[in-house]
Amino acid sequence: MRIKTGEQHQGWTVVDQARREWRGSFEGVWLGVDESTGHWMVGRQHDGQSMDDGFDTTGNWSRSRIFREDNEYLNMRRALAAYDEEARNASDVWNGMWDQRAHEAVARHLAHRVPFPAPLQLSAGWIGRGLSDSHSPMGATIPLDGPVAKYELIRYLQGQTRFDETVTEAGSVSEQEAYQLIINATGPILVVCRGVKFYLSK
Repeated sequence: MRIKTGEQHQGWTVVDQARREWRGSFEGVWLGVDESTGHWMVGRQHDGQSMDDGFDTTGNWSRSRIFREDNEYLNMRRALAAYDEEARNASDVWNGMWDQRAHEAVARHLAHRVPFPAPLQLSAGWIGRGLSDSHSPMGATIPLDGPVAKYELIRYLQGQTRFDETVTEAGSVSEQEAYQLIINATGPILVVCRGVKFYLSK
């Protein structure tokens, strides 16, 4: 059976999945999150003969790894690394765009987690470490629908926090706090993380 991305499946929201044919057999992987607990999961689909038989008739998959720390941010980071690893182990599922596409899927999911109470146009942007608000943004969007602007801001945050460099500056919040503040935003916001300013503005 086929499970759609974005839908609930056995308590997990399917954030992303990929399935490919290689030498007459299909292999696939999927990434999920339990919204109620903040646990993330990476699953390996069953090998099969079509795009539609990665899950059996009862919706089960081949195997999985679940990340159950109390910190959802760490669970997400570890699940993304495991998702990449599992895709590399599945024949022809991984490709050169894998990392970007997986992070985009996570950003899209997180951007829609907290809905806007009313339609709102916002610009997303970031200003580099140590620069004042008077400096031109190092990345900025035109005004976009609220969820789309939030997605772009999460993508900026992902790009600046992808690596494990630790920078602490006065007024900065942790990466976990930055993600949570942006996910929960339903209007203009300014978040400083690692000395970099991330904002949504009207």
